[in-house]
Amino acid sequence: MELIAFWLNIAGFSLLFSTFFLTYVSRKSNRHIMFDQYLWYIALTWIWYLFQFIGFVYQTMLERNNQTILLVITIVRYVFTILMFHRIPLFLDSIITGQITEFSAKASKVIGLATFLLVLVLVMISSPAVGPYVSAALNALVGTGFLYTLMQIKGQKTVSATRMRSFLVISSIAYLLFSLYTIIFSIANTRHQPAFDATVTALYIIAWCINDAMVYLREFSSLGTRDSNPIDTFQKQYKLSEREQQIVRLLVDGKSYKEIAYELSLSPRTVETHVYRIFKKCSVSTKLELINKMYPLRTTT
Repeated sequence: MELIAFWLNIAGFSLLFSTFFLTYVSRKSNRHIMFDQYLWYIALTWIWYLFQFIGFVYQTMLERNNQTILLVITIVRYVFTILMFHRIPLFLDSIITGQITEFSAKASKVIGLATFLLVLVLVMISSPAVGPYVSAALNALVGTGFLYTLMQIKGQKTVSATRMRSFLVISSIAYLLFSLYTIIFSIANTRHQPAFDATVTALYIIAWCINDAMVYLREFSSLGTRDSNPIDTFQKQYKLSEREQQIVRLLVDGKSYKEIAYELSLSPRTVETHVYRIFKKCSVSTKLELINKMYPLRTTT
């Protein structure tokens, strides 16, 4: 069982790194804030996963029990657990709304702080009986968050909703099952083996990464049906002036009205007037709608 868990984790590491790379490629072609948040989530997950694997190998396969090393591994996992809970609200909000709202920015700070305090309490009480139930609650919370996001984007045809829907299905099911798994083995702890944890985590990572690769391949297969430069095509389609084209490119790059005004040597009021005309020409009312219209959903050939 330990050997199977070991090679499944090696496969998981490799696939997760590939998923990070594919997401980075998608980000370069789509310029959507969701990809930035997804990259954060993948990176934090990878490091957390790495230290879980190190702990598994150290204790199970090497059969060593140096408490100092185990403490360092535990602390690192706690730190990255806090960081993940801090980033998840931002990630989910970027999927739902296509941006980071003020509410999610505040929620991420509150949740990050709450997770830190919870971890601090766990360290102070140092009770093996309490830890698994807290872990089950946290997994259930994440799974519910992913499920809530899935329900919120139901029927949406935005880039983020289309790309992340299958990821949300897999992740919400996985985290809820992790919660159930933790409770079951907390009750029947004599049947638990450390290799089980490494195996189920690796299986989730592999399923997640294979799904992401399939999404990427579906997107890649549609490259022949769309132009290599969607911004140019978009500008020609809606007959934007040269100045409007400059502003659109800067909007897509994430520039604020003030930054655009400074870069183009215009007044903020003039930029707002240009943006109003761009929105009117393109029949949109927000920057998000403009970007989603510029980067329409890719359909498989």
